[in-house]
Amino acid sequence: MNVAITPAVRQRAKTMFAASDAALVCAALAAADLPLINNNGERVHLAILHLAAGDLARFHEQLGLAQRDWRDVLVAAGSA
Repeated sequence: MNVAITPAVRQRAKTMFAASDAALVCAALAAADLPLINNNGERVHLAILHLAAGDLARFHEQLGLAQRDWRDVLVAAGSA
């Protein structure tokens, strides 16, 4: 399930990543298939950004984890 990027997620991405990277991060989040996510999309997106801490490689790792099971990302970020 694709989840729309909220203003809070877009703003957090802009504060954590360089401008060009923030646009790529938001595009990747919007395109990601996060199965069975229901109404936790913003929480998961924010958890991914938190765990990535501005590092693109870590962002992609966390996004991949969320695509397998988004609940793991929430647990790792302390947001479960």
